[in-house]
Amino acid sequence: MKQTSSNTALMVYAIRPRIQAEKKAVFGSEHFLKSLALFERLQENTKRIVSESGLEAIWIFDDLQEGKTFGERYAKAFSDLFQQGYDQIISVGNDIPGLEASHILEAQTQLQNSQTILGPAEDGGNYLIALSKSSFEEETFFQLPWNSNKLHQAIKSLFQANEGSVFQLEYLIDIDDFDSLTRFKADLKSGDFFRFISHLLRSILAYIQEEKNFLWEVIPTKDNPLRAPPALLP
Repeated sequence: MKQTSSNTALMVYAIRPRIQAEKKAVFGSEHFLKSLALFERLQENTKRIVSESGLEAIWIFDDLQEGKTFGERYAKAFSDLFQQGYDQIISVGNDIPGLEASHILEAQTQLQNSQTILGPAEDGGNYLIALSKSSFEEETFFQLPWNSNKLHQAIKSLFQANEGSVFQLEYLIDIDDFDSLTRFKADLKSGDFFRFISHLLRSILAYIQEEKNFLWEVIPTKDNPLRAPPALLP
């Protein structure tokens, strides 16, 4: 495996778009394909960003990792890369719409002064975790409260206790549900991703209106008490 001259790996620890769409159902289970389109777009956006960073990107998919829990699998990914000879690892996910190459490059720069860099997400998790080999301990790492709103504070406290200093990037929004998507859209003014989200939302609103019109046609009202109930329609 080719390594960069700085001996820093950029690990994209990804959950496949289909699995993301099934678990998060941003637009509800009846709009699965819309959720799938969203996470596929986020993954394509991540590919562009890591390419722009200029660092070697190593993609690791969670469903192919060994381990019973997310924490075990994620910790094993770090451990495997450190064993391959990397001294520093910058890890990002594939569902952060506000992530930019500048966040990754800032983490790379700050790793020269600190052993731990954290990019906190507004839901209490982290969109970026950058570690030095000397600060990593696999068993302690996988026992952190992963997939909870307590993760950022827990990992920050752990590495502050061990090293005394943790560099923190700006907060970003992690897309977990419809509310987080609309909050992110509210921060946008224009651009391809803004137009993509707007198109998704408009198509869903059109579907809801069409469904509403259908119900008005088949459900009897006071003005039309003789209309057959839906169960009796051919």
